[in-house]
Amino acid sequence: MQYIIMDLEWNNTYCKRLGGFINEIIEIGAVKLDEKLKTVDTFSELVKPQIGRKLQGRVKKLTNLTNEEINTGDFFQNVIEQFGDWIGDEPTTVLTWADGDIRTLISNYRYYFGTSVLPFAGKYADLQKYCQSFIDVPSSQQVGLSMAAEKLGINPDLYPHHRALDDSVLSADCFRKVFSQEKLNTYIKICDSQFYHRLEFKPHAISNINHPLVDKQLLECKCIKCGEMTVRQTDWKYSNQYFKADFKCENCGAELHYAVRFKKYYDHLDIRYTTSEITEKDKENKNKKRKRHYYKPRKKAEIKTSSEN
Repeated sequence: MQYIIMDLEWNNTYCKRLGGFINEIIEIGAVKLDEKLKTVDTFSELVKPQIGRKLQGRVKKLTNLTNEEINTGDFFQNVIEQFGDWIGDEPTTVLTWADGDIRTLISNYRYYFGTSVLPFAGKYADLQKYCQSFIDVPSSQQVGLSMAAEKLGINPDLYPHHRALDDSVLSADCFRKVFSQEKLNTYIKICDSQFYHRLEFKPHAISNINHPLVDKQLLECKCIKCGEMTVRQTDWKYSNQYFKADFKCENCGAELHYAVRFKKYYDHLDIRYTTSEITEKDKENKNKKRKRHYYKPRKKAEIKTSSEN
């Protein structure tokens, strides 16, 4: 078994063929480790863009790459073939920091080859999730590579940042620091059809309040002051992924604002809701917004010149 710790750099660009944006890979870097976590080899190649011709300013600043530099690279089709040959035929587990890179690699592979299946990936593990399990932070918080390195006792300042191979090397050192075969096995996924379906599924908030997954019982609001059920006073509005409405408690008179979100993931539905009391200041601000909304400035009256009189 060998471990391939991979990192990508990409440029977000508009694709006419897809009718939308795509993260086009501009660099692939990787470290190959053997079973004893010894570095066997490294891979580093620039990828010449074929979709977007110019790098975004943010990408230039982040990577210090220029348009002239990436144009010296080879086309993705050739680089990915070299990458597959470099990995070889040995049983392989591919690891990336979070799943953004593997998703991007799959989307680029599908764009050029018409299939999502990566021939060189037998197994996969999210290195960010694995390393974070050793760090005392909430699981809902996604820890960046540099922060994770610091918390694991590695000085990230000793490593160049935001180039594919450099980030792969730092990721590999984090991996070594917390390696446990038994624990790692619980994070490794077999790259079968379900694996690809899961990665290609796009989590989304449900915006139709009549959707079958919307639990109508969760559209009821309990008073946060006295615990009694309240009565809805306004129509539901959908904003920033949440259904929102105002409620009033007939028992204690409290006026409440209730918001609930239903977000669909591949294998579960995430439900979040908040209840807050509506204060007099909230009402004043709401009235001010209404006045601004309905106010229509008058056009200045035209003043006739003496020649027009």
